[in-house]
Amino acid sequence: MSLYLRFTRIILPSAFRRALPTYGNEIIFMLHGSSLASVITIIDITGAARIINSRYYTPYEAFITAGAFYLTITFILVWLLKKLEYRWLAHLRRE
Repeated sequence: MSLYLRFTRIILPSAFRRALPTYGNEIIFMLHGSSLASVITIIDITGAARIINSRYYTPYEAFITAGAFYLTITFILVWLLKKLEYRWLAHLRRE
């Protein structure tokens, strides 16, 4: 087997299977960390909620909506990562 075939058929799929759960956790942590980054200067969902709060004086609606957006994004990411893990880690399932 050539070096290219070994990497594409054996080494890289095995490495991806091992890294996928950890990478999924890191994606979720980065999403949750982005809400803290809005405290500095980055405008994201929390920063937009802060701007709406300062313009219209509606803190509950703005921050509850921002929380709902974060919750929805997190659930979608977790669902996608579970689908990927289900497919790539099929050899570990009992059937």
